[in-house]
Amino acid sequence: MFARLNHIAITSDQYAINAKFYEALFGLRTAKKSRPARAVVVSDGHVGMNIIPRREGRTAGLDHFGLEVQDIEEARARISKFDSSIKLLKRPPVRPFAAYSAHDPDTNIFDLSEAKMQKDIYAEEQEETVRHFSHFALRTRHAERCAEFYNEVFELSPLNKKADDRNHYLSDGRMTLAILQWDMDDYHGMDPQRLGPDHIGFTVESIDAVKADLEDLTGQNPHMRTRALGYGDEGKARLALFQKCPLGSYHLTDIEGVYIDVHEA
Repeated sequence: MFARLNHIAITSDQYAINAKFYEALFGLRTAKKSRPARAVVVSDGHVGMNIIPRREGRTAGLDHFGLEVQDIEEARARISKFDSSIKLLKRPPVRPFAAYSAHDPDTNIFDLSEAKMQKDIYAEEQEETVRHFSHFALRTRHAERCAEFYNEVFELSPLNKKADDRNHYLSDGRMTLAILQWDMDDYHGMDPQRLGPDHIGFTVESIDAVKADLEDLTGQNPHMRTRALGYGDEGKARLALFQKCPLGSYHLTDIEGVYIDVHEA
């Protein structure tokens, strides 16, 4: 594969506790070479999650994702060929896992790096956890155009879907990038949601086991409380839209309210 999804980023008011939530419920491991004043990184052994303290002007929740490519200059050339208006921004050297920040045709932000550039937190070799990331979902206005971008530039492979499914699903061989069609009509009965990152997905050995672990976790530690789903008419409408993604069958949030979609292996 020319590219793979190598990290997900969340901004959080309670970044350290949120990292412990993912560690406790999904078995993710904290990076050994962490920078605790800047962020906490947890990993399933293949994909890292960078949980960043929310700073001024930032919104809490899913923020962006990262792609690692075999040849970054080739990736830059492909991006320019696909759409010359797409810009890449050189990242400062304190960001060891990202050479550039870039955007797709709908301005969804992603980091871009090359495997040989990786050091520090994303270079650690770890055994994959039993519960691991399965997908990262964007909700965007021009889903088909964005799917073409990730396919042509990064060689992510389109997956089969139902004929009436407006969404697009692309895989790097392990992780799936779900590109969900944004439509204003979907928000009847609730506040409209802006475009961008929508949810993350996990594959687990047993959904019943996750439910039991979550009950035990929240009973032991009041700081690990997730957000209510499906409460009231608006909550039911939001949950129904979330459940339309076919990649998961059990739904919850982290302590920050980030949607988590769970699929049983």
